[in-house]
Amino acid sequence: MNKRNEKKLKILYVKDILENYSSVENPLTAQDIINYLADYEINAERKSIYDDINALIDYGLDIN
Repeated sequence: MNKRNEKKLKILYVKDILENYSSVENPLTAQDIINYLADYEINAERKSIYDDINALIDYGLDIN
C-alpha cells in the first residue's frame, strides 16, 4: 500500500479495530492498535492513534 493510501485508510482501520476488538471490559492501548494496524501493513505512531481516536469521537463514534 502506498503511503498516501495508507494515511487515508488508517483512520478507517482504527475505527474497525476499535469496533471489533475493544470494549469497556477489554480496552485497547494505543500499542495494541498499532499492532493490529501492522497486520494491515500500516505503520503508525502513538500520537497519530490518539489523533485518529479524537477525530472519530468528534465524528460521533461512541468510544469509551
